[in-house]
Amino acid sequence: MPILISGIPTPRSALFFHRAERNQAVIFDPACAPLLRPVVDVDTLQPWYTPVGERWLLAIPHGYSQRANIATFTDLIQQYPGLRLRLNHYADISEPYWWEMPPAASAALMTATPRILIGTGDHPPLAWDTGNTVVLAPIRILAPADHLTLALLATEGGRRALRQAQDSISLPTVPTAMAGRLAELAAQAVAVAHERQTLAQQFARRLLADFGPPGSKLSPALEHWWELEFRDLLVEVARALRNPIPEPFQPFWVARHTEDRARYYALTTEIAAIEAAIAEIAHPLWQEHTL
Repeated sequence: MPILISGIPTPRSALFFHRAERNQAVIFDPACAPLLRPVVDVDTLQPWYTPVGERWLLAIPHGYSQRANIATFTDLIQQYPGLRLRLNHYADISEPYWWEMPPAASAALMTATPRILIGTGDHPPLAWDTGNTVVLAPIRILAPADHLTLALLATEGGRRALRQAQDSISLPTVPTAMAGRLAELAAQAVAVAHERQTLAQQFARRLLADFGPPGSKLSPALEHWWELEFRDLLVEVARALRNPIPEPFQPFWVARHTEDRARYYALTTEIAAIEAAIAEIAHPLWQEHTL
C-alpha cells in the first residue's frame, strides 16, 4: 500500500540558492552538484509535471558532516569550495551543523523515486516526480508510485480519498486491461505536461535573457506570457523589465509568441482530453471501491 510522507519544513534562508548561484557553485566545484537539489513548493508545483525551477537547496542530510569529518563551517568550505560565495554571508552562525537538514527531513529526502507529489486545496495538483527534488511542506509525497496510481489519484474519487488519507491510502482494484490503459494515459499526460512546461519556461527565460537587466526577475504577468496578447506583452516587457523590445526585433517576437502560444493552448487541450479519458475509466472503479 502506498504511504504518504510530508515534505520537509521550510529550511533557513541561508540554504537556498538561486539557479544562477547553483550553476556558479557547480562550475567552480563539481563536487557540490549532489548536495544542491531543486526545490518544489506549493507555489511551483504544477499538475502532472513540475519543471526544475529557479530555487535550489543545499540539502545535506542530518549526520552527513560527522561522517565526512566536517566539524566546522571552515571544514565545509574547504571540502566544498564552490559553496563559499553563497554561504560566506552566514559564516558567523554559531549553531553547530546549521548547514544540515533537520532530522525530521530525512524521510522526505530519502524517499525513493518515482513518486507522486500532492499539493493542497480541494483540487490539489498532482505531479509525477522522478528527479532529485526537495519537496517542501505542506506538499505531501506518495511512494512507491507508478503511473496507474497517478491516474487513479488524478480523479475526483482519488482526490476525495487523498483529503481523507493520513499515512496511507487505499486504492480500488483495477482489472488488468483497464490498469494498462490508465497507466498509459497518465504517462501521456506527464509527457504532454512536460512539453507544455518546457515551452513556457524556455519562452520566459529567453525574454529575461534578451531584455532583463542583470538581477532582474520576470513579473507574474510575464511568467504567464501565454495569457497576454502580443501588444500587452510589449507593454509588460517595457514596464517590468524597463527595457522595451526594439522595433526591429518585434517581428521575430510576434512570430514566436504566436507560435508558442498556439502550441501551449493545444497542449492544454490535449491534457484536458486525457484527463477526461482517465475520469471515464476510473470513476466507476472509485464508486465500487467506496461502496
